[in-house]
Amino acid sequence: MNLSKTLTLVFSLILLAGCTKTKTDKTIKGLKPIYGTVADLQSLVSSLPPRELKTIGKIYTFNGLLFVNELGEGVHIFDNSDPTKPSKLKFISIPGNVDIAIRDQKLYADMGSGLATIDISNLDHLKITHFDTNHISQNLQQRPPSAMLERLGSGKIYFECTDASKGQIVAWTTTTLTNPECYLNN
Repeated sequence: MNLSKTLTLVFSLILLAGCTKTKTDKTIKGLKPIYGTVADLQSLVSSLPPRELKTIGKIYTFNGLLFVNELGEGVHIFDNSDPTKPSKLKFISIPGNVDIAIRDQKLYADMGSGLATIDISNLDHLKITHFDTNHISQNLQQRPPSAMLERLGSGKIYFECTDASKGQIVAWTTTTLTNPECYLNN
């Protein structure tokens, strides 16, 4: 091979080596597992200042209060003493929550991996009094609960792949994911 062909080949290889395709990160709304123990749930449930309604679920009235479920996030609480003009009081953060019921100062709320019983007698100091995990299936430790998938619409629903080495999944939360690998067709 002559010198000019050899130089052309070497130069071409150098140029091709510099033509690597850069990967663009893909961000998408999806679901992320929250790992922990049943004891960790108390820190996940908290009383916060009121916030705007986004995705409304069930609505309850109890003792002059109006409870409005925010799907996947928690519960808005309003003073309903004037039903024509309810006023915002609090927001209870309950990750993964899609359903609620109330009885005797107790709020029963699912968290995607169990049913929390929350004492609401003092809205500033909430306390989980019980967490029932009897209905947890192994399936919930591998993928998000169907109720959370449904509220994200149809088609591919992305979620962060679960990792059993991180522990038990105690709840799921909606977030922005970067380059998610796991998904379900909904």
